[in-house]
Amino acid sequence: MTENNFLSLIIFAPLVGAVVNWIIGKKLKSELFSGAVACTAVGISCVVAFMIAFGIGTPHKGALFADKGLPILDQIWTWIQVGDFRADFGLGMDRLSAIYACFITFVALLIHIFATGYMHGDKGFYRFFAYLNLFMFSMLTLVLADNFLLMFVGWEGVGLCSYLLIGYYIKRDEARRAAKKAFVMNRIGDWGVLMGVFLIFTLTGSISFYDKVVDGQTVNSSLGLLAQMAADPFTFGALFAGGLTSAAILLFIGATGKSAQIPLLTWLPDAMAGPTPVSALIHAATMVTAGVYLIVRCNGLFQNAPTAMFIVAIIGAATAIFAATIGLAQNDIKKVLAYSTVSQLGYMFLACGVGAFGAAIFHVMTHAFFKALLFLGSGSVIHGMHHEQDMRRMGNLKKYMPITFATMLTGWLAICGILPFAGFFSKDEILYKTFAANGMGSWNYVLWGVGLFTALLTAIYMTRLMVMTFWGAERFHEALPVAENPDEASRAEENAFAFGDAHDAKEPHGDAHANSYHEEDDAAHDDHDDEDEHHHAIAPDFRPHESPWTMTVPLIVLAILSTVGGLVGIPYALSSLVGAGDINVFEHTLEPIIVKVGVPHNAAHGVSASDAGNHSASSRYGETTNVSHPTNEHTNAPISTTEPKADSHSTNAGHATTENAAEHAVHSPEELNKERLLALLSLALAIAGIGIGWVLFKREPLKQMPRLFENKWYLDEIYNGYIVNPITHFSIKGLWQGFDLGVIDGIVNGIGHFVTALGGIARGVQVGFVRSYAAFMLFGALIVIGYFIYYGLKLIG
Repeated sequence: MTENNFLSLIIFAPLVGAVVNWIIGKKLKSELFSGAVACTAVGISCVVAFMIAFGIGTPHKGALFADKGLPILDQIWTWIQVGDFRADFGLGMDRLSAIYACFITFVALLIHIFATGYMHGDKGFYRFFAYLNLFMFSMLTLVLADNFLLMFVGWEGVGLCSYLLIGYYIKRDEARRAAKKAFVMNRIGDWGVLMGVFLIFTLTGSISFYDKVVDGQTVNSSLGLLAQMAADPFTFGALFAGGLTSAAILLFIGATGKSAQIPLLTWLPDAMAGPTPVSALIHAATMVTAGVYLIVRCNGLFQNAPTAMFIVAIIGAATAIFAATIGLAQNDIKKVLAYSTVSQLGYMFLACGVGAFGAAIFHVMTHAFFKALLFLGSGSVIHGMHHEQDMRRMGNLKKYMPITFATMLTGWLAICGILPFAGFFSKDEILYKTFAANGMGSWNYVLWGVGLFTALLTAIYMTRLMVMTFWGAERFHEALPVAENPDEASRAEENAFAFGDAHDAKEPHGDAHANSYHEEDDAAHDDHDDEDEHHHAIAPDFRPHESPWTMTVPLIVLAILSTVGGLVGIPYALSSLVGAGDINVFEHTLEPIIVKVGVPHNAAHGVSASDAGNHSASSRYGETTNVSHPTNEHTNAPISTTEPKADSHSTNAGHATTENAAEHAVHSPEELNKERLLALLSLALAIAGIGIGWVLFKREPLKQMPRLFENKWYLDEIYNGYIVNPITHFSIKGLWQGFDLGVIDGIVNGIGHFVTALGGIARGVQVGFVRSYAAFMLFGALIVIGYFIYYGLKLIG
């Protein structure tokens, strides 16, 4: 069992940064101090994460290269131990959590640096970065926890921090409503996670992710035990049978809340109420990917629950296309990207549902690069446009913001799936694995078609965003044809600046931000009052400007990653075209985390039961050769996995390039040609989508889109009309006025009235006259005498 105590440094460094900023930063009110503390804390986490993941300066192999995917553990303390229940405050980094930790900390570091420029002058600067660091502590705890309970601490932590950050502009009602909405919807999902964990403990007697020995006591992996159980049948009844399918679907309920899938998706677009760096952090690399992480971490459980897998695939595909249609008609630049995030998350769940867990994580990583780039790029645009978010008021910004334009151009091509940008490889991998999925009857073709059409829509709405923002005529001073609802949650940030709730309410227009670091501007920031209300209407001489280097440098770095980040996962079908052989490093790295279901996890690697305690739970991992999937006949026969290359690959990425001929003997020419043709089709559709978007919007950027899409399929109205309002009405009329006031208060008040009335009668008796009391006594005596006479005569008779 490999241990490294520096793992705790990854999660605690941001926590220390949050505490320091909250206590000392609040007193100093120095942006330099708060920004430096926050960025340094995340920088430490990033450096340590890369060191442990890659084995840099450590006495052991990195977590990404450990034999058989064995994790590196850090047992901090025994948290709870009651009877058979044990939960450690312990951390573990295997290949899955190593990938997550690396891209989370690196992308978050860039977002922190960007935020130091974006939030310059904000009175709550220290508070913002304290929240941001606390968010990082929670997310890193979530992905590095070695058991379900500690993971749930991080799971709840990111929910709390999202509430604080989405509602950062506390004086804006729309921000408060959005924060509350996110909090409530995530709590609905969290119920599913809790119930799922309870059921897993009932089934296995453990909540640990890994096999380990703590103080001489062997701790078994709950995930390993679940993987070696018999698979559930593919039946609707399995959802309620209290077995593996029930546990899987409960965890998926939690994932739908955290990762904004149908039906719990409406909170994520409203999360735009927070500052733009918050949107980038939540949408790109952290909170929304937690649901995907949970499912891939529990992939052995899901493989043994084919009904749950099928539901995951259906929900993922439906969410992808549903959100894409909405993104097609939005005018707020942040809202377009918000629905794009929901759609891309649908792709990731689609991959999980067809068993392509590695492809899902690959898309999580590339999406972190290009979506962080697009969100930060939109933040740069908003910054340069004096906090205007409506794309109908933009146009020709490439003239004024060349760096922002060039970097966002890269993100645009990446999300559209253009070769060789990162999004092409990950999205194409998901589409191919969906098409090639076995055991789903014809459903795999339906899901593939939905995914392909969603890719086309993605290219169209992203082209619309780029054309409306960077090309065409300048529309800075034009009146909007149809005004947006000013109370929309996504406009909370814009309103905060417009009405004096944010730092530049009194700044002069034009290039006020271009010299935002000059001392005279600092003084101007300090003079204004939060309560002042000055609208930020654009002045007649207004000209957009490029953002400062603290904002453009992270954009450039993310643009590079969005360009070359997908090269670590080039599939063999494409790399073999140029004679490069098998260079799919990402797939080989993740192979050990895909559980070999139905096989004892110790025996799978030749580990005896007596040696189980000396190995982590990753010793249960092996190459997936068989997996149960739904079929048309609703049977549960094992079928080949949707990862067709897994059996021919070594778990060591370096070894994969030494015996290409032998390893790829299983790849028939037909299979390779099919994958290449599907990749070509995907690329052609992406190019076609860009072409369609260019033709539709280049000459008519304000083209009216379908009202149904613009109004988000009236989903909020449906939820409010059929769920929220009836519950509210029932709560007021039924629970409060009916039960609380009528029954509870009625009983309490009724007793009081009865006692009062009885007392009134008693007071009537107390008249104060002796003759009245003597009469009462006589009357009582006569009653007693009469009673005895009556029963005496009855006895005699």
